[in-house]
Amino acid sequence: MANTKVEFLVKAPAGLELYLVGNVTALGEWNEAKGVKLSFCEECGSYTASKLLPAGENIEFKVLAGKSWDAVEKGAWGEDVPNHAFVAAKGIKVEVEVSRF
Repeated sequence: MANTKVEFLVKAPAGLELYLVGNVTALGEWNEAKGVKLSFCEECGSYTASKLLPAGENIEFKVLAGKSWDAVEKGAWGEDVPNHAFVAAKGIKVEVEVSRF
């Protein structure tokens, strides 16, 4: 199966070290030690990363502040949030906002 480039934009407080971890090899297969580090973009005010993912596949992921499940994203009141999910397709931009960790 062909891969396609997917861009991630994560809105979260500046000054953190954020990682994506998800259900495919390119996102660490849920292993936080293999998470994808995000870079902070001053210009856009978001953390960003681009990855080649299997086109047409269902992708799920979470955002971590550091390489630990102890710092997984939470909802506005500290509750667990469901996995972010999408189907990888050419030109897709995945945008998420993280309330807290």
